[in-house]
Amino acid sequence: MPLRLSKKQRDILIGTILGDASIESCKKEDRIQINHSDKQKEYVFWKYQHLKEWTLSPPRRIGYKDKRIGKINWGWRFRTFSHPEFTQYKKIFYSGRKKIIPSNIKDLLVSPLSLAVWYMDDGKKRPDCRGAYLDTICFSKEEQTRLIDCLRNNFQLVNTKLHWNGDGYHIYIPYISIDRFKELIKDFVIPSLAYKLPYTRNDFLPKRQKMVVQNPS
Repeated sequence: MPLRLSKKQRDILIGTILGDASIESCKKEDRIQINHSDKQKEYVFWKYQHLKEWTLSPPRRIGYKDKRIGKINWGWRFRTFSHPEFTQYKKIFYSGRKKIIPSNIKDLLVSPLSLAVWYMDDGKKRPDCRGAYLDTICFSKEEQTRLIDCLRNNFQLVNTKLHWNGDGYHIYIPYISIDRFKELIKDFVIPSLAYKLPYTRNDFLPKRQKMVVQNPS
């Protein structure tokens, strides 16, 4: 029987393709590469367990040299074998070598599991209030607007918007939608990444540090 992705595997793949995963071209078909830092080792192995039947070897620890400072950064990586299933995702989510948001993203990003994986890959909570970001700076403003429409229509995150962060636009989920967002993803977020879950109206916010200004003597 030909190997086929399960619904859960598809949901995970859609989330991580929106996030940190890459799709590599091989001789005939394409493959998925998963790569995260040392701190996210548990997350790499979580993905591996769900995609294990599509791989030939377990995750390996890999060192990458940062040429700017001469430091070795360590992380964990695994790849699937090449397969027509992954080639189809390459056709959907890439234009040449550049990752894109397809026009039919509303038909693809429909599962809370996909949303949770995307957030575990590329999300962060605001430390000072009840809100959360999705790091979408690599996509154009038009593509991010497409994602926002998807989040509003498919997940009822009606107040999701673009937010300028100084280095570019990111998707921002504000206070009014944050309770629903957390409810959608919390059961899928693995324990080692629970720190990313945003504060909601029932959480106590950490106290903001007051800035002390000294008068010149």
